[in-house]
Amino acid sequence: MKSATKFSKLKSLYDDKMLPVLVDKVCALEALGKLRAKVVPEAHGVVLEVGVGGGHNARFYNPQLVKQVIGVDPHLHPAAEDRFIQAGIEFNAQPLSAETLPLADNSVDSVVMTFTLCSIPDPIQALREMKRVLKPNGILYYAEHGLAPQPNFVKKAQQIITPAWKPLAGGCHLDRNIEQLISQAGFVVSGCQGFTQRVNVVGYYYWGEATLKL
Repeated sequence: MKSATKFSKLKSLYDDKMLPVLVDKVCALEALGKLRAKVVPEAHGVVLEVGVGGGHNARFYNPQLVKQVIGVDPHLHPAAEDRFIQAGIEFNAQPLSAETLPLADNSVDSVVMTFTLCSIPDPIQALREMKRVLKPNGILYYAEHGLAPQPNFVKKAQQIITPAWKPLAGGCHLDRNIEQLISQAGFVVSGCQGFTQRVNVVGYYYWGEATLKL
C-alpha cells in the first residue's frame, strides 16, 4: 500500500510539475518550428487553435490576416498569453477540451492544429467539433506526427511502444494515422505531405490542409 501511495505521489509530481516543462521545451524545438512555419502563416480571420499549449505558434501567425486566435487546451501553459501578446495577436484563452468546443456552429474561418492530435483522448470527436465550428469555406491547417507510412517494422514498433510511451508523454500516441482520422471525421484532405529525417518511431511528420465535404 505504501509503495502504491509513493508511486501515485511521484506520478502526480511528474504529471503536474515535470511534464509541462518537458512538453514546452520539446514544442520549442526549431525542427518543429520549421513545420509550424509551413501551415500556421496561412491561417486567417477568426482562428481556432486546438492544443494551443504554450503558444509556440504565436510567432508564425500573420497579424495582417488574423483577426483573433481562440486557443483551446485543457492544459493551457501560462506562457501562451505572453507569446501571443509579443506577436501582436489578439488571444482568447479557453482551457477546455477539444471534444466539446464552446463555440457556435460555422463561427471560425480557420482551424490550426499542430502536434496535438496524438494526445487528444477522442480524436474523431475533437475533429468533428472542429468541423462543426468551421465555416463552410473554412480550412483546417495541420502539422502532426503519427504512424509511419513505411517500412512495416517501424509501424509495428510504434504500435508496440505506444502503450508504454503514453503515460510518459502526456497521452501521446505514436501510432495514429493522421490523414485517415481527418478524413474519417468528414474532412477532405488536400496536399498532405510527410517526411522523416531518419527511420525512427517518433519522427514521422505530416502537414497539410483539409476542407469540409460539400
